[in-house]
Amino acid sequence: MGERPADGHRFGALSLGFLAVTVLSGVALVPMYRPEDALASVEAIHGAIPGAWLIRAVHAFAALGFLLSTVIHLAQVVVRGDVGRVPAGIWWRSTLLLPIAVAGMLTGFLLRGDAEAIAAMAVGRGVLGSVPWIGEGLATLLLGPPGAGLGPVALHHAGTLTVLPWLLSFEHGRRAWPDLRSLVTALLASIAIAGIVPVAPGPAEGAAGRLLGPWYLLGLQGMLLDLPVVTAWIVPAAAVLGVGMLAHVRGRARTAVMAGLGGVAVAWVGWTVRLLVAGAG
Repeated sequence: MGERPADGHRFGALSLGFLAVTVLSGVALVPMYRPEDALASVEAIHGAIPGAWLIRAVHAFAALGFLLSTVIHLAQVVVRGDVGRVPAGIWWRSTLLLPIAVAGMLTGFLLRGDAEAIAAMAVGRGVLGSVPWIGEGLATLLLGPPGAGLGPVALHHAGTLTVLPWLLSFEHGRRAWPDLRSLVTALLASIAIAGIVPVAPGPAEGAAGRLLGPWYLLGLQGMLLDLPVVTAWIVPAAAVLGVGMLAHVRGRARTAVMAGLGGVAVAWVGWTVRLLVAGAG
């Protein structure tokens, strides 16, 4: 499987391991899932097909592991001052792994086809539609036209959002496949968490006052309680641009960018708490 990665790149190698587990488990789920009858498919995975519930849970937690290990690896590179060693173009494209990983997890959430997913689809279409000039076209491209069902989302989830992270990871790490240690670690961690934390189908119908949407976007939902809908894409876009700009700034300018990113993180936590308090009330 090649040389073991250096300790400073362990989380980078681990992210590729989680990506591999995500893709392999996703391929195993494809024959079991029908986007035209999404909720019934998910319920069958959990109740009618032996062992399928574990594959779905491994898929979900491997995707989360990919996102978290990518964030940790990026933070290590920034803290150690290694950003300047990465060519600017590669750094920018590697930065795109963050929103792509989130998009992959979000489309997976939409593919549940339950009440929460339907509500999240409506919110996502509204947020994308608020982008000037290209919003409606972007929403149609990514989510399909209104009433089209989950077919377009499934294609992006299994195709676009699988191929892109693999290509970007390959360009960044010069590896098409994880080393054995990273692959086994990612697989065992995903299986262990899947056996402890249940990943069950969502509700067929919504409940009044219930928090809707994936937990990692609660900050965005809290933001929408107080701010215009356009901020739901402006703030994340600004954060991604800030991470990308780290390849071009030094000294006080880098400190200012880092402070801005820290402010976004603190605000995101604040909006998450804001939503939780509102939901509890």
